[in-house]
Amino acid sequence: METLKNRYTAPFGYAIEMGRLAIHPGESKIVRQIFADYLAGQSLKQIAESLAQQGVEYLPGESAWNKNRVKRVLEDARYLGAGEFPALVCEADFHAVQNQKQERNDRRAIPESHVSQLTLPVYCAACGEVMKRQHKARLPVQESWQCPCGAKIWLADSDLLREITEILNRLIANPALISEQQEPPDEARQLGIRRLQNEIGRQMEGFDFDRDAVQQDIFALAAAKFAALPSGPATTYLLRGLFEKSATLDAFSRELLEAAALQIVLGGGGIFLKLKNKQVVGKDDDDGSATENGAHDPGEA
Repeated sequence: METLKNRYTAPFGYAIEMGRLAIHPGESKIVRQIFADYLAGQSLKQIAESLAQQGVEYLPGESAWNKNRVKRVLEDARYLGAGEFPALVCEADFHAVQNQKQERNDRRAIPESHVSQLTLPVYCAACGEVMKRQHKARLPVQESWQCPCGAKIWLADSDLLREITEILNRLIANPALISEQQEPPDEARQLGIRRLQNEIGRQMEGFDFDRDAVQQDIFALAAAKFAALPSGPATTYLLRGLFEKSATLDAFSRELLEAAALQIVLGGGGIFLKLKNKQVVGKDDDDGSATENGAHDPGEA
């Protein structure tokens, strides 16, 4: 068995045997170890440094591993057994690595103090469905929110946080804007809850489900169940007290947002918050009701 010297011909982990591609016993173990180390939390740099220290040869007589070489190993779909290549790694590990790479890229692109740390679900004002955030680093406005109904809102994380802060400051300046709300029909609430439960179950049936999407739906389900709980004047009075005791914000406050609100609502002419008394408020609506500005109340979805 001869190790291939030209990595442009075949990837690391294979060799030529009787004129055909075959699994190289030593290199294939290294390939599997690279996948295992990455899934265990090691960075590309850490893996490359470890391989170099061990003297693992990438080419005959050359053990100069770097991040790019490790990255190529992790992204090479031929290890799944494509075409003439024997399989070296299982599909579960390969797809888990790709998902983890995307998560790490997203964490590097978005500061931890920004939208990535929000635990509240984001709803579409047009239809009441949960929206999902997308990030494209090469565009002028890198962030957008998309809804299954087709609505798409381009909105920078900094702008979203700034507008949420303005809404909170509006309520701090005038807590009397918070008013009692009539309860939506229970049947409609339960329908939305069942829909979310079914969607979560459907997504988790596959072994390579999108964990971020499921997490967002779980947050949405928790919010929907909370919204179904009966609320009365006590909730409104507690919210007023919360804002009466709060000083004007100089920066976004995740703590105040989570203490006061159930959901973030996008569309309908702006950004809105659905408070824990079921009231939907924006930064400049006349009476604190976003539904009068054309926004759909997500609690009625």
